[in-house]
Amino acid sequence: MESKIIANSIGIGGAVFVGLVLFWFIFVYLKKRMTSDPSKVGSSLPSRVSWEEKRRHPRVATDWRASIEKSGQNIQVQLKDISLGGAFVLCRKPLALKENFQIALDLPNQTSLRLNAEVVWTNANIPADEVVNRGMGIRFIQNEEIKRRQLQQAITTAFENSEA
Repeated sequence: MESKIIANSIGIGGAVFVGLVLFWFIFVYLKKRMTSDPSKVGSSLPSRVSWEEKRRHPRVATDWRASIEKSGQNIQVQLKDISLGGAFVLCRKPLALKENFQIALDLPNQTSLRLNAEVVWTNANIPADEVVNRGMGIRFIQNEEIKRRQLQQAITTAFENSEA
């Protein structure tokens, strides 16, 4: 009877040991495989991605005037650059993050274009001596297709004019 208990204990201990060794080998294999492919590297490498790499739409430099319509106020601003997805808005007092508003763009040689937008970043809390251009990054949201096409045409024209 004692020998049966000892044999069972050795068997269970051996199975646990083999299971742990197998788990360790699989873990090491997966870790090597994941880190050998640079596109799959997780947090082991520093993630220093610039804003340019996060953008989905090409940007064009502009000096378009615009007005932000928020809470019955019209705030005059200027766009430094723009894309189909958003813009950098030069303004003395940027709005709060995630704040939604309407912006009316004064498009060159066209009527103004009113778009819905959201603040995605701001440099309002950075000291003035460290900021070149005070403003905020905005994303265009929930706009009708006809407005998106009008914006795309204006951006294309601005891009063509900047290359000339």
